[in-house]
Amino acid sequence: MKKPTRIILLRHGEVENAGSVFYSRQDVSLSDFGRKQSLALADRLKDVPFSRIFSSDLSRCLFLAEAIAEERGLAVEVRSELREVNFGHWSGLSWDAVEARYPGALSERMEKLESYRPPQGENLVEVALRVWRVIDEALKKCKEEAIAIVSHGGVNRVLIARATGLSLNKIFSLEQDFACVNVLDFYPDGPVTLRLLNWSADKGITRV
Repeated sequence: MKKPTRIILLRHGEVENAGSVFYSRQDVSLSDFGRKQSLALADRLKDVPFSRIFSSDLSRCLFLAEAIAEERGLAVEVRSELREVNFGHWSGLSWDAVEARYPGALSERMEKLESYRPPQGENLVEVALRVWRVIDEALKKCKEEAIAIVSHGGVNRVLIARATGLSLNKIFSLEQDFACVNVLDFYPDGPVTLRLLNWSADKGITRV
């Protein structure tokens, strides 16, 4: 069996005022703790020989991607395809606010996760298609190499689900904590292997 292309999929650190909010494509800043998490994670990955580093173009992801790239003299490849799920008119609203403005919509979404589209937003099938353009590019150009991808909780769940054959309706069975690490091995002549899921490097970091 040939060597796999290894994708190390990362989520950004904790954001300011983290909570049950549809941050979507808003450029929310990292909290002080989120910056600490990101730097700790970059340090833990310092010996991984990444050949390329891709990142969402939102600043909460770029902070981590740039910290990883700095040690290696690599340029971060910024890709809008890796942005968080577009929640349209729900963007910036809390779950309670969405329920108040769109009664029953959250329940309907949970029943039809794959196909449900918030007003002026996108569904998970559309998310999977745009994210997979980056994966296809990486697999074609970086065979048998290690690649870092820094993205968001929703996008990471969709990517892992598609790679492993899990239904998009089941993505919430995949937890994605802030500043977590996932490892996926893509074999050219075999299935994708999920080596690591939702591992955290921030143990022992204290909040300000």
